[in-house]
Amino acid sequence: MEPFNIRIKLQGQTTSLTVLPNDKGYYKLIYYAAILGAIEETTEGDWRILSADEIEAGDLPFYVPENGNDRIDITMNHEFTEQVATAIANHLSQAD
Repeated sequence: MEPFNIRIKLQGQTTSLTVLPNDKGYYKLIYYAAILGAIEETTEGDWRILSADEIEAGDLPFYVPENGNDRIDITMNHEFTEQVATAIANHLSQAD
């Protein structure tokens, strides 16, 4: 599956993330050319956040928030995961 972009709303701003599907079944979330994290759908249909050691980074660094720039401080939590999962599901349903 090819990478694709999603748009989500965070802190009152619309933010773009690149989603890199992985052959292991999870989705890497890329923000400013770095890995923000990854999520995968469980067999129960829920979505879970992968720990950093479960993610194959490849050539990409992990994202480190920087103070004083235009980037949003993103926290990988349940609310964020649900929003991203919905955007991924919407993209995949449109791709069929």
